[in-house]
Amino acid sequence: MPVLRAARTASALLAAVAAVTVAATAPAHAAGPATPSCDNMCILDARTGGHPDYDRLVFDVSRDTQPTVVHAEVSPDGTYSPGGTGEFKHLAITAKNYLMLDISPADGYAYTTPAVQPVSLPSLKGIQMTGGYEAHTTFGLSLGDYSRYKVSTLTSPSRIVIDIYH
Repeated sequence: MPVLRAARTASALLAAVAAVTVAATAPAHAAGPATPSCDNMCILDARTGGHPDYDRLVFDVSRDTQPTVVHAEVSPDGTYSPGGTGEFKHLAITAKNYLMLDISPADGYAYTTPAVQPVSLPSLKGIQMTGGYEAHTTFGLSLGDYSRYKVSTLTSPSRIVIDIYH
């Protein structure tokens, strides 16, 4: 009887080891695209479009939540200070006018559009990611002639929209 019990225990142990080995060596299933893990809303990319009366810049974001603040400010010369550095730089794409954006709370490390993106629209000439610091992500827009701008947010899916009027 003790021999039979030992054989059953050994058989069960071998079956358990075999199951673990098969599970560990089984091919992994292909996962879908990974969603970035951000403490805040992630800014994923930027896209542009031209309309008869305005140019539109759209930032796609990772969550169905909106940023608390999208602050836009006209800059006379395109000068900005990358978050927390204390130094000053100029936007890479020269233009007649500049608009600086500060989006918070937002993380920009999942941003897939090139950091400096030239644009060939009547009012929008370029987009530049200028930094990220303490849940603030900043961008500079290089502009041609423009009369005004409007910042808004849209849902389903969530987006940040900047319209620059001609």
